[in-house]
Amino acid sequence: MTRYAVLAESASECATGLARLCEALDLEPTVGPVRLTDGRWIARAVTPAPDMRGTLASAAATR
Repeated sequence: MTRYAVLAESASECATGLARLCEALDLEPTVGPVRLTDGRWIARAVTPAPDMRGTLASAAATR
């Protein structure tokens, strides 16, 4: 899993950056804008987990 972060000067700038990042790279947000101790804001996203539904059934059917 790859993790991405957006660091910004305001909550709205951070939220906008996160939305753009998620849209551009097809990511899932994990942490919305959170204020850091130095006054900046951070938000995080990850690559989506692969869809594993049906994987075991498919493997069993090929045997």
